[in-house]
Amino acid sequence: MSQINLAIDNVRASVIVAAHHSDIWLPQCLDSLAQTVGTLFRVLIVDNGKNSKLQISRAGSASRIRILVSPCPMAFAEANNFALVNGGLDGEFVCFLNQDTISREDWLSACLTIMKNDEDVGAVIPLIENYDGTAWDEAFLTCSRAAPELYDRVSQGVNAHFDDLPSFIEVPEITAAAMVVRTEALLKAGPFDPIYGSYYEDYDLCRRISSAGYKVGICTRARVGHFGGSATTNRQAFLRRARWIARNRIIYAARWKWKSRIGGLVRYITWEMPRNAARAALGRSAIPFQAFLCAHLDLVSLLPRLVSTRRDRLAWNNYLRHIGWPAVVERRSSHMPETRSPTG
Repeated sequence: MSQINLAIDNVRASVIVAAHHSDIWLPQCLDSLAQTVGTLFRVLIVDNGKNSKLQISRAGSASRIRILVSPCPMAFAEANNFALVNGGLDGEFVCFLNQDTISREDWLSACLTIMKNDEDVGAVIPLIENYDGTAWDEAFLTCSRAAPELYDRVSQGVNAHFDDLPSFIEVPEITAAAMVVRTEALLKAGPFDPIYGSYYEDYDLCRRISSAGYKVGICTRARVGHFGGSATTNRQAFLRRARWIARNRIIYAARWKWKSRIGGLVRYITWEMPRNAARAALGRSAIPFQAFLCAHLDLVSLLPRLVSTRRDRLAWNNYLRHIGWPAVVERRSSHMPETRSPTG
């Protein structure tokens, strides 16, 4: 994982990039970022595994570089949390940036301007295209559907103009492919929940940021390119990704969609699960049946958390203590200026 601390218009931000199988992605990710955001004064490289060589290239040549090694290979959520508790919260803002992204224009400054002008904004993403800029990123498209005015414009393609739309459009959830978060909001909402590993951990974080009284949304004045899906494009990686998505979709629904956890689980088991299993078995689902089956076997061990808000909260608090989050919050809060009371 690479962490870049940037000075942008006298506002300090930390950019965190989880680096895994990063050899073909990291150079362009860092180079394009350095070219678009301006002054780069520190790079903290955290190797998260399967990197034959960490390519710093032009992005690191003019900067102090510190290399850290994660204690073990980590999923996306834990990898970013590892960075947060090891200096990622030092700035006023944190940017979570996927290694398979390419920066366009001065996107980070545009997002920071939104947040500096409205202290109620807790998290924001730019418009996110695919890597070569020929179509929209699929995860971004999903997020944009929550705002009809934005989605109507997005539906016109990547060449559409957005200047007549508000510079910030609020939506309930945004992807962490290029997510800028206010440090103050993170201290109140907490980090990513490792129960997800990868996929839906960003949506879960957005819900907690909103619950803390902040707005979440999209900056229409900035763009980033994202390869998307999986940086390792083979059958095994595809099945693993499908398994995570199928598994985590249920965890997220239990927390944020179901009116009653027990009632929601009963409805899922008796109606939605058989229907989804049939579609997967017949090849009519984006989730292959093998991945669907493995995902639901994974969920068996999580049933106590799925059906009980109290157990879920207890496990979450135990994790926060395990990574030393309360101490980080106390130390960081003592060095922050007096904060506003979020609306809510």
